[in-house]
Amino acid sequence: MNAPRLVVLALLVAGGVTPALAHHRQTPPIIQFTSAGDVSLPRVPSLGRKIVTFAIPSGSGTQIVTAAPYKDPSILTSIGPAGDNQNPSISYSGTTVAWDTDTDPTNSGLPGRQIALARHGTPLQGPADPTGTSANPSLDVGGTRLIFESTGDLAGTGNAGVRQIFVRSPAGTVTQVSTGLGAATNPVLSPKKHLLVFQSTSDPVTGLDTGVSQIWMGGLDATQPPVPLTNGLADSTRPSFSDDGAVLTFESRANLAGDQTDMGVPQIFVYHVKSNTFAQLTREAGGCTTPAVALAKRDWRVGFVCSGTAYVYMLRTDTWSRLQTNGGDTTAIVPALGVHFYVVATTGDLATGGSPTAGHRIYQVNSFKRPLEAVDLGYVAKWFPFRGLPPAK
Repeated sequence: MNAPRLVVLALLVAGGVTPALAHHRQTPPIIQFTSAGDVSLPRVPSLGRKIVTFAIPSGSGTQIVTAAPYKDPSILTSIGPAGDNQNPSISYSGTTVAWDTDTDPTNSGLPGRQIALARHGTPLQGPADPTGTSANPSLDVGGTRLIFESTGDLAGTGNAGVRQIFVRSPAGTVTQVSTGLGAATNPVLSPKKHLLVFQSTSDPVTGLDTGVSQIWMGGLDATQPPVPLTNGLADSTRPSFSDDGAVLTFESRANLAGDQTDMGVPQIFVYHVKSNTFAQLTREAGGCTTPAVALAKRDWRVGFVCSGTAYVYMLRTDTWSRLQTNGGDTTAIVPALGVHFYVVATTGDLATGGSPTAGHRIYQVNSFKRPLEAVDLGYVAKWFPFRGLPPAK
């Protein structure tokens, strides 16, 4: 069955043409993106296959940069001016970057913090916020839709200074998608399926502020208004979609699989959109944080950190693995840039294997050449109300 492919390869080589190898075969085991300062990965993971973005120290502020490891991993491309730049997000296509800043890259004259945009490196005007309180942007697959948070009345709803979630359409129209008197934060657009998610402390019936964050999810059109997915007695936070929009992961202190009470530390949960089911992945005494999830052929990889150690859980095979960092402290691990790759922020010196570094560095790990270590933590995911994803055969 492979004979036609072999013939084509032979003809290419005979004709002096070297066929391109798959990225996991030609990419080194480790690529180091940063070598100074203390750098963290963005709140919204870069889930595309070509480009990642993050904010690096620059003078007294930060600089938004992008990296394209399969072109030239040694080059970090600056996006916009240096300043107080935070929370970069990149479209799945890799063409558009959004972040919140006080630098005013388009000379708009608007005050405070605004959402800045750049397409192919060229600055674009973001949504105008007269209150200067916009933050935490997230982009869709093509970078044409934007979700963010602000305390301004940006959609003419009469918002009285409550932090709400807004979506800007490709035509520039701004719509408010959250409601109530509680703060709505950490919005994310799914790369596919036109879904949105955020956390909010508003009661879904009365609109009053409960003081406890729940995860809300809805659609981009008005026929699917956001509704709370969780109803715990402690905060559920940091939602993040998989690159195919099929799985949502988040952290929660609430015992969502049981009596909803406060567990004292956050654990990692996933929500399977199609089956409307949940799974609690971790049960660690010290808690676990910063989840991110991506499709991996017929399974999903969930990366997260427990007590400074990076783990990956495969949802359908129920298997654990761990990133070895020679005693370093890891703050995030994101499955990105292809099924064999991860982007991590750690003090572990992955480049030389030496002593931990003073600050967290950003690396790409090629697990085809540097496999993660298989581990057994003594338990597997607990699904409820039933198992939404069948085990792999």
